[in-house]
Amino acid sequence: MQKSFKIKRVDRTQMYPLGVSFEEEGLRVSAVCGDDREAGIILYDRRHQEGMRVPFPDDCRVGAVCAMLLAGYQDKSCRYLFYSGEEVRQDPCCKIVERVGHYGIPKEGPVRCLPGKNSYDWGKDQNIRIPSQDRILYALHVRGFTKHRSSGVKHKGTYAGVVEKLPYLQELGINTVLLMPAYEFEEVMPENTAQTMEQAVLDYKKALPEPGTEEKKPPRINYWGYQKGLYYVPKGAYAAGKDAATEFKDMVRAFHAAGIAVSMQFYFPPELSAVEILNILRYWVLEYHIDGFHLMGVSLPVTLIAEEPLLSDTLLLIGEGEYRREQNAPGQLAYLSDSFLYDMRRFLKGDDNLLDRFVSYVRESGQKSNAVNSIARWDGMRLFDLVSYDRKHNEQNGEENQDGTNYNCSWNCGVEGKSRKKSIQRLRLRQMKNALAFLFIAQGMPLIYSGDEFANTQEGNNNPYCQDNDIAWIKWNQTEIGKELLSYTKHLIYLRKKYRSQYGAPIHGVDASVGCPGISFHGREAWRPDTDPASRCLGILYCSAPDGKAAGAGERFVYIGVNMHWEVNYMGLPSLPKGKRWTYHISTGEEIPEIEEKGVSQEICLPPRTIAFYSTEDIPTEPKKTGRRKQKRTLKNE
Repeated sequence: MQKSFKIKRVDRTQMYPLGVSFEEEGLRVSAVCGDDREAGIILYDRRHQEGMRVPFPDDCRVGAVCAMLLAGYQDKSCRYLFYSGEEVRQDPCCKIVERVGHYGIPKEGPVRCLPGKNSYDWGKDQNIRIPSQDRILYALHVRGFTKHRSSGVKHKGTYAGVVEKLPYLQELGINTVLLMPAYEFEEVMPENTAQTMEQAVLDYKKALPEPGTEEKKPPRINYWGYQKGLYYVPKGAYAAGKDAATEFKDMVRAFHAAGIAVSMQFYFPPELSAVEILNILRYWVLEYHIDGFHLMGVSLPVTLIAEEPLLSDTLLLIGEGEYRREQNAPGQLAYLSDSFLYDMRRFLKGDDNLLDRFVSYVRESGQKSNAVNSIARWDGMRLFDLVSYDRKHNEQNGEENQDGTNYNCSWNCGVEGKSRKKSIQRLRLRQMKNALAFLFIAQGMPLIYSGDEFANTQEGNNNPYCQDNDIAWIKWNQTEIGKELLSYTKHLIYLRKKYRSQYGAPIHGVDASVGCPGISFHGREAWRPDTDPASRCLGILYCSAPDGKAAGAGERFVYIGVNMHWEVNYMGLPSLPKGKRWTYHISTGEEIPEIEEKGVSQEICLPPRTIAFYSTEDIPTEPKKTGRRKQKRTLKNE
């Protein structure tokens, strides 16, 4: 016979923390009650299937906070909601919610909450700490990453599905994943009944359908999730099973075991208090071992968050404008660089007067080292679309192509959309390689959006916020171009890690009288860069001494030749110390740029729109030949 729990009495209790939890004496309830209406909790348990309302007593209020203890109540199977007058709502501080229905299916009323929180054995798992100069970020949407039929995973569109792709991410070489919002939010958007005058006139002119023949439209989906939600709860619809909290923690632990940090995006509306935002971030670090956050919203309490001791090792990513307003930004604070994204898109397609901007991203340390650079991301065109479309194509969003930015700085390489012309396909591949090269050459942290490394497409849609389908999902059935781009991306990441002390990390100048400068720029002639506004060519030389040795003692050199012009250009190579020679690594074009002798110097012939990577190696020395007499004498002695 099941035991039935009753409420013996209602007592006052401590006000904080907010939320509902079981204590030894009974069920503790604390909530914000902002007006004079009767407020309380609705309990759904075995005895009260339709719900039992328990109001807060008048003497249980301090300010706008009400708290009570339901003495003797211990029904651990109960669910609950809060009420104020006739309004029924969820507990914004709840840690677990009921798993009801499937993704994209409208829910009848608010989903009920569960008291307490998920218990989990983390074992020896710890948060991952990665220096900013070593970070390589990879942004993904938990559902869209594996939902497509081509993903090849068992648990499509879930946390478990992401874990199934972990070997792929390890092979790629990234070390930090950035999850788009994965806290609990309502993905089904309410129907907008408000109309403009123009919309009302258009509706009036339409022929009315016969009664009973109206076509029921599918609900509109907020696929991205940039909205207010239950911030303490992982999204249940992204779980393969019923326990989203455990599945999310399993995912984080698996990433940590592979040496990959986990960060997540949070959108906070202006009405959310600074204290509550700080509580949310602390909770995810302690409860879910999250290693970083991308904070999105208006007037965020950045300084307060950055000064929190618990978050001193946590990556805090904010907008570029917010970062520049910070007087003394701490080391864990970084910014998503919109300047890099648009400048490098323009440089990629060959616009004038951008070489100096490119140089600044390559050379500058300090603030630049805290930049997170991207060339394509969630809120814009994919990398493949950036080189395949001149205009956005958002018709399927249902807003007559009026949504999304018109400022894309894209170039279709001569044909709008898909093309079977081999010349167009090869040019697009070269341009995608160039774009990725910009990411890994620049100071700061590179960010790749999932699928861009193998030319995934959204068919020109630069705002697929409502597209839970093939447009926004990652298509894993790669083309030949996609396979080649993926191989190139892996090589870029390998080079970044191998030469991290030279490019992609903060550069420190070296006295030229002692050794080579840490970084120098070159043009048609070595040591003489062309800074004309119309120039699109640059040679970049990095020099560093081996670890533990002073500059000048066996320097290592990396040379990157950049030609964003549509014509062939020659670049002068700096002379090397005796005993060293240049060796070719990789280039963005099909041809290997040849090093040609020009008197006592050398130069590289760079094909149009090509970036090439070189480094130095020691010239093998031949063993000295022994004289004939000495050889005979040696043989005689033997």
